[in-house]
Amino acid sequence: MSEVKKIGLIHVGEPQSSALYLADQLKANDYQVIETDAAEFAVNQDVDIYVINLSDDDFNFEPLVHELTDAGVKIVFNDTQVSNDLVGWNKNRWLRHILHKIDPKHDLLPILKTSSDQDELDLSAVGIEQVWVLAASIGGPEAIVRFLAKFSGDEPLLFIIVQHMDSEFVGMMAKQLQKNNQIAVKLATSGLQVKAGEALLIPVDESIIFQADGRLAVKDVNSHRSATPCIDDVCADLISQLKSINLAVFSGMASDGVTGATNVFDNGGTIITQSAESSVVSSISDEVRNLKMSRFDGTPEEMADYIKENLTAGD
Repeated sequence: MSEVKKIGLIHVGEPQSSALYLADQLKANDYQVIETDAAEFAVNQDVDIYVINLSDDDFNFEPLVHELTDAGVKIVFNDTQVSNDLVGWNKNRWLRHILHKIDPKHDLLPILKTSSDQDELDLSAVGIEQVWVLAASIGGPEAIVRFLAKFSGDEPLLFIIVQHMDSEFVGMMAKQLQKNNQIAVKLATSGLQVKAGEALLIPVDESIIFQADGRLAVKDVNSHRSATPCIDDVCADLISQLKSINLAVFSGMASDGVTGATNVFDNGGTIITQSAESSVVSSISDEVRNLKMSRFDGTPEEMADYIKENLTAGD
């Protein structure tokens, strides 16, 4: 008998985005997903757990629940009218909650290897030659939009945005950064496939983990942090995973980011800074410049040109 776990997804009404997202994450975690429409449903004897994705208030799902109960299967409800609108930290929490109901052993999706010799992501295998952390605070969003707008989206680059913000502004921040119209900005969520030419927006209350298959997982972060998200912590975390990262420091008022820059510099990464004249506040980049760690200083557009020129030159 196959050891592949089977999950049934029952769509009440049209399949909703959160239900399709859940199906993708289950498949990434080695489940076999069997999707059916509630109006045409029949119990599959090989399925022990069904997720009912509610979206149509006019559908009478009581007979469906009775049929599943009589079959002795486990039932999990997902209110897609709520889960469709979740983003960032809240979306990750919802996903983990659903997975825990499916199997109490679930903590993160995908499940993380714990051995010291776990496989690492080969960035070149997904077309990525350089990873650039974009660190910013006050005045950062506008600068990052200007910066990203200078790229075509075809460059072998992955951008990771660490913007100081509160959790309630994550969705709004992602929409604002999308205004660059060149580089797709995506909230870093469990199961997301890493691609070149895109930017990941780091969640406020979770750290990201790059897995060998090119997908992301998330983990809780230390609650005792100097900022949310914490630039210093993200830099340290990424260096331990990806070995080589670079850092672009934009407008911001904080000390968070200086230790991260030091770690990137000591690790052999390139650091560039937004010029004081083009920044709303320049305290982070000022400290990095004072420590002689910035290789280039300029406007957001000039910073982008520097990366493109040196990428072409093979630097």
